[in-house]
Amino acid sequence: MKKVLIAAALFAALASPASAYTGFLLPQDFWPSGTNASVQASYATQFFTPSVALGGDFQVIQPNGQPGVLSGVDVGANASALTVETPDAGTYLLTTGEQLGRVTTLVATPDGQWRPLGQGETAPAGAQTNTLQTVTVSSVYLTRGAPNRTAVDHTVGRLALHPITDPDQIVQADGFQVELLFDGQPFPNMPIVVYAAGDPDTKLDRYVVTGADGRATISFPQPGQYVLAVRHRANAPAGAAANIQSYTTTLTIDVMAAPHALSRVEPPARQQERRPPPPFQRRAGRPDR
Repeated sequence: MKKVLIAAALFAALASPASAYTGFLLPQDFWPSGTNASVQASYATQFFTPSVALGGDFQVIQPNGQPGVLSGVDVGANASALTVETPDAGTYLLTTGEQLGRVTTLVATPDGQWRPLGQGETAPAGAQTNTLQTVTVSSVYLTRGAPNRTAVDHTVGRLALHPITDPDQIVQADGFQVELLFDGQPFPNMPIVVYAAGDPDTKLDRYVVTGADGRATISFPQPGQYVLAVRHRANAPAGAAANIQSYTTTLTIDVMAAPHALSRVEPPARQQERRPPPPFQRRAGRPDR
């Protein structure tokens, strides 16, 4: 019980004062069989019930590591409907990239804590103040045919969840090994909270803590879809809009009872190049013929 309370306190303390929702990306199928895939993007207080549409500069990384194509973005009231082009075999990464939130002014309290100033509120005379900005990343992996590692090893943002286990071949009996990175380095002793479908984002009693190597192995009570979430607060990099940034990174995964069957994907048909027409040649003889 004590460990649960410690983890809950850490996770809650690191949450931004302005954050009331947690972002997630949920595919219709983690293993699309066709040349495109549908993904729901939303903020929620309970998974996977969409509350506020998640927007931003979405990015797709193809199995060859090159930028991919997001052919459709339909922003609704509660969720954004995304269409990811998946023409080739392999694993794709869909991510929001780092999304910057608004800057909040914090004021020190007598007990040594910090609280956000309310709208129109002025800090007391002589009070210590600081500025805070949220930075959020939500990601998911899609695999067509058979997996590969190129997109999986493409990390996004300062606070990154890097799968060691293939993220689209997670079997419940084996668990899921993941590496937590901050500024590209392993991040030890950090809680990773695991949310199942139906969990509110205030439920913090299912978690793992990264080891000295920044890695953790997560077990699951049953197959299903889960969201992994991690938060960290740190000094902002030079040039940022605030002194401190509060990072929240989520990864949506699908835990299966057995590995997904692999299949062969035929390469997309390439259009034949049309030969340019021959240059105009004037016939010999009279110019009017």
